[in-house]
Amino acid sequence: MRKGGEVLFLLMLLVLWCGDAAAQGALVVGVTPQQSAGRLAESWVPLLEEAGRRFGAPLTFRTAPATEEFERRVLAGEYDVIYGSPVLYVAAARVLGARAIARQRQDEQGVLVVKGDSAIASVADLQGRVVAFPAASAYGASILTQAALRRQGVDFQTKTLASDESVYRAVLDGMADAGGGALRTLGRQDMETRTFLRVLMVTEPYAAYPVFVLPRVGQKQAAHLQAVLFSLDSDATGQAALKRATLQGIALADDHTYDPVRRLGLDAVERLLKGAAP
Repeated sequence: MRKGGEVLFLLMLLVLWCGDAAAQGALVVGVTPQQSAGRLAESWVPLLEEAGRRFGAPLTFRTAPATEEFERRVLAGEYDVIYGSPVLYVAAARVLGARAIARQRQDEQGVLVVKGDSAIASVADLQGRVVAFPAASAYGASILTQAALRRQGVDFQTKTLASDESVYRAVLDGMADAGGGALRTLGRQDMETRTFLRVLMVTEPYAAYPVFVLPRVGQKQAAHLQAVLFSLDSDATGQAALKRATLQGIALADDHTYDPVRRLGLDAVERLLKGAAP
């Protein structure tokens, strides 16, 4: 349960800055493509419409066809506000001065899945096998799962795909022996997909995906947006919008929230920055 002082502080900010955002203009919100663009829009557009109503200016949904392209666009400064992986945040904080203002309340956990009728019975059985992952910067789906495999001394062949959703499909279609995803993205797959996949391993929990802003979003506007996001978790209308986007609540976050990423995912951050360089 959130601390009462935290709730009161953010509600006071919301009242104090209500109406100021409209004068400062709309914001473009980039959402990481963990699903197809169409399905992502169905989930996120209603949430951003409700948040925009409270914010006092439009919050416009944007995404990209694949994670790598989304990362490139983020690091090129194409979005004002971003919902993306912790690794992407650390990279954007370093090169763009991005700052975290909130995060999904549910912790991030990676998951390894195999086809339901696969003979693979344990993580050790993945030795030498093909394991599919989304982008290397996907915190739960790639970094946490790969770290867990390496801790157990498993060598595997990596197959990189566009999203968590495409990883699950590749496992079902026999294109990979196993796949890395996030526990929350697995949970929002259709019943057929979940029925025919079997969970092989779930990782330890870490702080979930952040919402972060670029420096051109001023401190006052960012604080107002932070209060708006937090307000969504305080009434039925906002909670319904969050649920539709498969977000289990909003929690506060700042730069230090993602210090563990700087330790665990440093190689991934460096690869991301190198890959996004012009």
